[in-house]
Amino acid sequence: MHALTYHPLEKLSVARPVERIDYIVERCAGRRVLDLGALDETLIGKPQHSSWKWLHREIARSAAEVLGVDAGEEVRKSGEIRTDAGTRIVYGKVEDLDALMRDFRPEVVVAGELIEHTPDTLGWLTRAAAAAPGARLIATTPNATSILNILLSFASRESQHEDHLHVYSYKTLTTLAARLRLENAALFPYYYHSEQFRGRVPKPVAPLISAIDYAILMPIQYLFPLTAFGFILDGTFPKS
Repeated sequence: MHALTYHPLEKLSVARPVERIDYIVERCAGRRVLDLGALDETLIGKPQHSSWKWLHREIARSAAEVLGVDAGEEVRKSGEIRTDAGTRIVYGKVEDLDALMRDFRPEVVVAGELIEHTPDTLGWLTRAAAAAPGARLIATTPNATSILNILLSFASRESQHEDHLHVYSYKTLTTLAARLRLENAALFPYYYHSEQFRGRVPKPVAPLISAIDYAILMPIQYLFPLTAFGFILDGTFPKS
């Protein structure tokens, strides 16, 4: 990351977009991984999302060991879920993970599409950094200036989940990394893909959505990375 002046006209040096899941999986290979927000209840088991990859399962395929943590109702009721990937997802809130992190000693902490949901993101990440010094943080989140929201804004619309409390941008994520004192911090945009939304539209329209995705939206995101669907914040918690 380069230093920012926070002037509205400063030019930002933004990398080309990457594939979100591929990026995370490659960096979890052979590592002990703590996957926060592991159970995505909005996706799992719903026919409209049958083509969408589950991040936790993909991480499990490459990591040496992975432990999932989730505060969802399904996990709360049982206390622990055994997954078809051979992993455990235990109940826990990100604001209260100090003991678990010290016991598990993760090499990588993954927070996939999570930081936009939490009221005090800087607070719990600061505590996580203290509990797991030297661990790598990989956090992904939607982008405030994504092409999807830009296009929807012309129709007086916006794409947000009802549980989102924040929308991050390149500059605000840079600020977050600085406040956390992340070492070797970097930001990578990731592509928007329409797979998870195709089941919500009539079947005859689905091929058109795919065509728009690959012929229009992906090239725009490649040429103008600040319009990518989201960002990956990748850095290392300070060792002391």
